[in-house]
Amino acid sequence: MKKLAVKTWVMLALAAPYSVFAHPGHDHQSSWSMLVHLLWLAPIVVAGGLLFATRNKTTSKK
Repeated sequence: MKKLAVKTWVMLALAAPYSVFAHPGHDHQSSWSMLVHLLWLAPIVVAGGLLFATRNKTTSKK
């Protein structure tokens, strides 16, 4: 069941038009754009690290 849900979300993300990922004012020419993108990605990286750490901790106890 879990693999089916992941596959469904991946297919939906791939099928979504790219226009939904950026609004008209999305400016990549700004000198701040790289910092803003990194700040948006930081919580995702932290969450992934925490998930990885908790999964490793639970598998090492078994």
